[in-house]
Amino acid sequence: MFDLIVIGGGPGGYAAAEFAAKKGMSVALLERDRLGGTCLHRGCVPTKAYLYATHTAREARAFAPEALSAFDRGAMLAHKNEIVETLVGGVAAMLKAAGVAVYAGSGTLLNAEPPFSVRITAGSGETETLEGQHVLLATGGAPTRLPVPGCENPAVWTSDDLLGEAGAGAFQSLLIVGGGVIGAEMASIYAQLGVTVTVLEAEARCLPMMDTELGRSAEALLKSLGVTVLTGARLQNLGQTPEGFTATYEKNGQAAEITTQRALLATGRAPATADLLGGDIALSMNRRFIAVTEHFQTSIAGVYAIGDVNGLNPLAHAAHAQGVAAICDILHIPSPIDPTLVPSCVYTSPEIASVGLTQDEARAQGRDVAIGKALTTQNARTLIEGLGRGFVKLLFDRQTHIILGAQLFCGHATDIVGELALAIQSKLTAEAMALAMRPHPTFEEAISDAIAAAKF
Repeated sequence: MFDLIVIGGGPGGYAAAEFAAKKGMSVALLERDRLGGTCLHRGCVPTKAYLYATHTAREARAFAPEALSAFDRGAMLAHKNEIVETLVGGVAAMLKAAGVAVYAGSGTLLNAEPPFSVRITAGSGETETLEGQHVLLATGGAPTRLPVPGCENPAVWTSDDLLGEAGAGAFQSLLIVGGGVIGAEMASIYAQLGVTVTVLEAEARCLPMMDTELGRSAEALLKSLGVTVLTGARLQNLGQTPEGFTATYEKNGQAAEITTQRALLATGRAPATADLLGGDIALSMNRRFIAVTEHFQTSIAGVYAIGDVNGLNPLAHAAHAQGVAAICDILHIPSPIDPTLVPSCVYTSPEIASVGLTQDEARAQGRDVAIGKALTTQNARTLIEGLGRGFVKLLFDRQTHIILGAQLFCGHATDIVGELALAIQSKLTAEAMALAMRPHPTFEEAISDAIAAAKF
C-alpha cells in the first residue's frame, strides 16, 4: 500500500513524486514511455536545444560569414539527444534518491474510493496492480490534428515528428499551421537553417493568447528572418503530392494555395486520457479536460489531476507547481509555490516572456493602470549582441502603484521574467522595485527604465 500513486513521469508527475517522498510519503510512479515526459523528449528541451544551435549559427554568420560553410542538422540532432539522455538520467537518479518506486507501464484507475487500485500494463502486456491512498493523474498531452481534410495523413508532421529524426532531414520548404508558441519557435529554428518557411495562423496575429504587442513583435521578428506569415488565414485542405503538399486556405474571403515540401501542424495539444479509467469510473470533465478544484482534486475525493490533462495551463512549470500544490493539499500544508501566476515564454531571439495581466486583460477588468515601457535600442547588452529593437513593458495599478503584469521582448527575457513574477507575487510597488540596483551592462537594466517611465 502506497500513500500516493502517480500516473505519468513528466515534469508534473516526477516533481510531485519527489516532493511527496521528501515529505515522508511512500510513493509509486508509473511511466509508460520514458521519464521526463513530453517536455524532455518531444517539447521544451529539444526545441530549446535546436533554437540554441540555430541562434549560434546565425550569430556566426553575422560576425564571421566565412566561419560557417554549412550547418550539420545531424549534429544538431545528436547534441539534442545527448542533452535529453543526460537529463533523463538525472530524473531517474533524483527519484531513486528520494525513495520513489518507479514502474514501467501505463496506469489505469480501477475504483473510485480509497484504497485505490491502479493496474499497471507493461509494454509486453503483462499486468500488476498497486494500491494507494491517493492517486495523482499526470499523463500529459499529445499534439492535436485539425479536423481538416488531409490533416489526418501521417505524412503531415506534428512537433513529435519534427523534433525526432525527421526534423534533421534534408527539406527546403516547410508550412507551419499555427502561429502560437510552438509554431513561432519552429519557424525561427528552420528559417535560420535556410528553409523557406510559411506560417498559417487563423487568428488576426501570432501568439494570439499573449499580449497584443508581443504578438505583433513576434510576427515582425519572424518576417525579419524571411518567414512568410499569413494571419487571418484558415486552412481548408492539405493534399499530398509527389513533391510534398498543396495547402488550400482562405484569407479575406479569398481562396489561395501554397505548395511546400513538408507540413507541420502546430495547433495545440489534447489531454492523454486514453485507458486512464477502468470499468464504470467517470470523472467530471471540463470539455475534453479533467475538471479540478483550486487544489487540483478531481470529482473523486483523493484523486488529483495536474498538467495538460486538466487544461488549465499546458506548460511544464505550471504542471510542476500544480503537482506540488496537490501534494500540499493532501498533507494539509500551504504550497510553497503559487500555481496561478504562470510565466509564458517564447524562445525566439530576442526572447518573449509575459507574466500577470496584459493591457487587454486589465481593460477587461476595468483596472486603471499606469504603463511603464522602455525600448532596448539603447541597452548596451542589446547592442553588443545585435538583437535589434525590443522592449520591457510593466503594468502598475495607478492608485496603489503595485505591479500587475509584465511583457518582455528582449534578450534573456525568459530568465528575467522570474524577477517580475516574484514582484507581482509579492505585490511590490514601483517604488519598491526601483530600489533594486541592477548591474550594468545587463538586459535587466530595461526593468529600471520601464519603472522610471511609468507615470502615476
